[in-house]
Amino acid sequence: MVKTFRQREEDIVRCNRCGFCEEVCPTYKATGEEFSLARGRNRLMRQSMEGKLDLTKEPEINQHIYSCLLCGACVAACPSSVITDTMIKTARAEITRAKGQPFPIRMALRGVLANQRRLTLGAKVLRFYQRSGARWLARHIGFLNLMGSLGKAEGLLPAIPEKTLRVQLPQLLKKPMKPQHKVAYFAGCMINNFFTAVGEATLRVYQENDIEVVVPTSNCCGIPHEAYGDIEMQIKLAKENLDAFSRYEVEAIVTDCASCAHGLHSYAELLQDDPHYGPLAAQLAAKVKDASQYLVEIGFKKEMGPVNATVTYHDPCHAARGLKVKEQPREILKSIPGVKFVEMNESDWCCGGAGSYNVTHYELSRKILARKMDNFKKTGAEYLATSCPACLMQLAHGLDVYRLSGKAIHVMQILDQAYQNRAVRSKAKAG
Repeated sequence: MVKTFRQREEDIVRCNRCGFCEEVCPTYKATGEEFSLARGRNRLMRQSMEGKLDLTKEPEINQHIYSCLLCGACVAACPSSVITDTMIKTARAEITRAKGQPFPIRMALRGVLANQRRLTLGAKVLRFYQRSGARWLARHIGFLNLMGSLGKAEGLLPAIPEKTLRVQLPQLLKKPMKPQHKVAYFAGCMINNFFTAVGEATLRVYQENDIEVVVPTSNCCGIPHEAYGDIEMQIKLAKENLDAFSRYEVEAIVTDCASCAHGLHSYAELLQDDPHYGPLAAQLAAKVKDASQYLVEIGFKKEMGPVNATVTYHDPCHAARGLKVKEQPREILKSIPGVKFVEMNESDWCCGGAGSYNVTHYELSRKILARKMDNFKKTGAEYLATSCPACLMQLAHGLDVYRLSGKAIHVMQILDQAYQNRAVRSKAKAG
């Protein structure tokens, strides 16, 4: 059963206002405002439960509830184990039930993200915008200035690929000669439509490691819907994905998107009271793995060519605190010949991407991003690696706007390059 806001009262009263969250909250560090902090937000939610405030009728309170990144840093630091991020999501669901969603958010969640064909069509429109000259025109005539936060966030868009990952699957999927493992790959929305190069690299890496990969048809994992309080659509998408993946007998369900992995893993709690989908969700959650996590567990091949570069790593929030995956991507990076790994200060601090947060809260997101870019600059690294496409987009934007030399890249892309470099070296020796 998904708890309502009122049923979370026992969770909220545990906050003793100690202030441990002050040192780890990115929005508080950027603004200095009490209500940009877990302690302050918890106070607002408690007052609402006590009838002193009404979450559904106070726009200013809504602003503080929706300015949370849901990064989970406060939860990890809290000595009283207050689950502020869960409370925030429950509060947003309460607001959504009472007021509905603003039209742009509702269209994005239900009109686009809930339908893969529409999302792919939208990506094609964006590609046309980038390639036709419309982007140049929009920037130079000042049109983007009229679009507010959305116009400012336009620079976040990566170069949209010509083909989606799913269109390329017939050419990419090759059953290994002697497969040692079999997994189902979850191709997330951003990987399929915007970061296909990451998906291609992941599939090549897995097949290089004698892993047979199947790619079921899937929809959005539901993480964006949960973040905006649309639990009804989150449950619908979860059931559709469970129907698709339950048809396959596999060792694991892997994804190269930390947010998708966290979203899939959350199905067990979301559907625990459903007599049919509850058991399926529990089985799926037990199999869900981050791409680097699974490779480390089974033992990935260490025969590689060199990638001569200094590399640092940014921990996605959903990986570090949601899945407890931190060491695995580092182990992979450190195993690559030629890689000089440098740890970045505050590597697990949120980059400010947080799904669409960098669009809806662009200015605040950029302040948070500035801290991350300063830490990256101090490493002297050439590659800023991560394992989440949303982070990848935000980090690449940071490198661009702050004019820093370096490249944002997925861990699987670096590992893929190492395997390819080994193949090139082998051919050269044979020749």
